[in-house]
Order: sequence, then structure tokens, then C-alpha cells
Amino acid sequence: MPPKMYFKTKLFHPNIHFSTGEVCLDIIKTDWSPTWTLESLCRALLYLLQNPNADSPLNCDAANLLRLKENEAYNTLAQNYA
Repeated sequence: MPPKMYFKTKLFHPNIHFSTGEVCLDIIKTDWSPTWTLESLCRALLYLLQNPNADSPLNCDAANLLRLKENEAYNTLAQNYA
């Protein structure tokens, strides 16, 4: 069974559910394997935070801003929640 990963504070990111903090990350969903270590999970999460995937969103508003290349609006909203 994969570990549960979520954020307690609100985060504006296309792959993080705004209300629940759920993380959309393949290695804790469909590609889970017990060979993943805590370090590798954290590294994957950090990579996801730095490289959002607008094609697999849990937050459609954030994903749409990225798809439309509205970087200033995206960054402003993300910063407001940080």
C-alpha cells in the first residue's frame, strides 16, 4: 500500500488539490512499488513542485493558467498562498 502524501496548508499548484492537499503523483497512485524510499518520494515531490504538469491536474484553475502561458497570474496566485 502506498504512503499517503498531502499538504496541510493550501497550495496553488496544478497537481495539488486546493481543498484537500492531495498530491497527484504517479508513484503514489498507479506506479507504486515498495522499493520506493522516503527519500525518493520526497525527491519526486520536489521535482513535481518545480515542474508542474498541467496535463494531469487536480487544480484546473492553476493548470489552465499554465496552459495559457499566464505565468504572471499563476506566479501571483501561487505567491499569495505561500
